[in-house]
Amino acid sequence: MLAQAVLPVVAFAAQAFAAPAAGGQELVARQGYSEDCTATYTVRSGDSCNKIRDHFGDTFTLAEFYSWNPEVNSFCSNLYPGEIVCIGQGDNGGAPPACPVPVKTGIISNCDSCYKVKSGDSCAGIFTGKNITRAEFLAWNPDLDSGCTNLEIGYNYCVGVSDTLTS
Repeated sequence: MLAQAVLPVVAFAAQAFAAPAAGGQELVARQGYSEDCTATYTVRSGDSCNKIRDHFGDTFTLAEFYSWNPEVNSFCSNLYPGEIVCIGQGDNGGAPPACPVPVKTGIISNCDSCYKVKSGDSCAGIFTGKNITRAEFLAWNPDLDSGCTNLEIGYNYCVGVSDTLTS
């Protein structure tokens, strides 16, 4: 008798808390974020609001994170891998004007040309296709590791710079 009462509740909970499916389409913000968002982050498995803050060097507060992502609950228990959340607002989150969000942390400020990574892209393919060196590509995109194994689909990376740095 108890099992008959519990099973419908468990089935409902499983549906209510299921992560949104990508269905082969480009992932977009499931929960919605502030329209003034200037930098985004794609949630990874195991992320929490504090882990996301730590990843970006605590450059924003939890209060800011929650205000930019109003549908993230105060326990931060409704984040799902693959969804996009806002991590910066106002000053373009460090992204140069040539690069629309999302961009990775630390992209060089005098970037004047960006490339949005697609499925099947590789670092070598990008820097060869853009006629730049591997060293330039890595220097302009410091979030990339030395092996260039952490290139992320959907993010914009710098592939050209102007002569002057902006601060």
